[in-house]
Amino acid sequence: MIHILRNVILASSLCSASVAYAQVELPVIADQIPFAYTSAFKAIAPLEIKHPGAQFIKIHFKTLILPAGSSIRLTSKEGTEVLEYTQSQENWFAQSIFGEQVTVELLPNQAGEVGEFDIDYFTAGHQAGVTASRGDSTFSTCGINERKDVACWQESHADKVAWSSPVARLLIDGRSLCTAWRVGPDNTLFTNNHCVSTASELKNTEVWFNYQRSSCNGSLATTVKVMGSELLRTDYTLDYTLFSVDDFAKIAAFGYLGLDANEPVYGDGIYIPQHGAGNPKELAIESDQNGSGLCQIDIASTNGRGTNTDTGYFCDTIGGSSGSPVLNAANNKAIALHHFGGCENQGVKISRIWPQVATYFNNTLPEGSIDPTTPTIEELIPDSAITDLALNKGEEKMFVVKAENRLPALTVAIQFGAGDADLYVRSGEKPTTSVYDCRPFRSGNNESCSVPAAGKDLYIMVRAYSNFSGVMLNASKQ
Repeated sequence: MIHILRNVILASSLCSASVAYAQVELPVIADQIPFAYTSAFKAIAPLEIKHPGAQFIKIHFKTLILPAGSSIRLTSKEGTEVLEYTQSQENWFAQSIFGEQVTVELLPNQAGEVGEFDIDYFTAGHQAGVTASRGDSTFSTCGINERKDVACWQESHADKVAWSSPVARLLIDGRSLCTAWRVGPDNTLFTNNHCVSTASELKNTEVWFNYQRSSCNGSLATTVKVMGSELLRTDYTLDYTLFSVDDFAKIAAFGYLGLDANEPVYGDGIYIPQHGAGNPKELAIESDQNGSGLCQIDIASTNGRGTNTDTGYFCDTIGGSSGSPVLNAANNKAIALHHFGGCENQGVKISRIWPQVATYFNNTLPEGSIDPTTPTIEELIPDSAITDLALNKGEEKMFVVKAENRLPALTVAIQFGAGDADLYVRSGEKPTTSVYDCRPFRSGNNESCSVPAAGKDLYIMVRAYSNFSGVMLNASKQ
């Protein structure tokens, strides 16, 4: 009987492994749409690209040629998401824009020179939850699907919801999906090698933070997007990639996870924040496959791409969950990097990954933090100017006009000083470089926004397009 049982377990393990390997192909979350258009020898007029029903549009440029001082601007239909580029490119993806329409506009330099571009295609994103997966991801849901929107767990597991903040969705080459997460306090993130394995792939990878619903099954929160930057370390056998992103300051407020390099122990509790199937962020906490009703380590050590590299669990995942952190419920640190489905699902043990990446963390296991030290937002009182602002290129500083001070309409303005400061204004939420109510788009430090009266806090961001100093910020009553 013992021999029979051992054979059954071995066969089951081999079956799971074959299923897991079959799921390495990434889910497809967008359609590639041919779109041949060249701006050369045409009138300088905005180009509108439309695709009904698209969640996002991501334009691929065969060539983009921009004379010094000129730029190209991409704007969403509502004008709430705006991207501007100043560098020539070849065979290049612009960052995605939410919605079913993007306006492309060439802006001249001071000499009146404009650039030219050649678009060959764009990708149109599927709406949330509508994903064409090339692998059979149903095997990753063990029993009843118990993954839920992170907000649905707020009342019962508020701590786990908070620790999901450093987890992000990847958009790879405009079409494919995985999950990634910040690790340690610096500009370092983890995902799978089978998601991103080369520097060129990483350059065409977007990292979406806060892509989640603000309430249980409710509307989407404001998403913050950054691009992949440097591939620091990757390994096929351990199926990990450690990388950095551009515009790191934009994601610093989402906190970071720590690492647990202990060997997983059978029965220890776990949970998995993830972006499976292209969905807004979900949490898997409960499991109907375990007597406790909660996710746990079900196989302490098992084979993955290498011998005894993995740990196994019945915690629900799905195609696109690849790259998610498997968090130890006792300390909220990552004990594994999820990469295979198959019931049991599997993650690579951090104990195996850590020796290869330790030098990137000064050989000290990082502790997590979901309350990173950030400067208090400085209050701007109407008609009381803040003077002598100075920032270095790429830095930004946030200010707030409290709701009780917004009864009159306001004019928010920056002026004076040297360099080039940019002004961003948004009512009710902090603006980003792509989401705002007002962004004047002017060279130098003289910019202003007219803001109607409202019963919400008004957030103002001053960002350094280039180094600036001696700038004054004021909100004057109209």
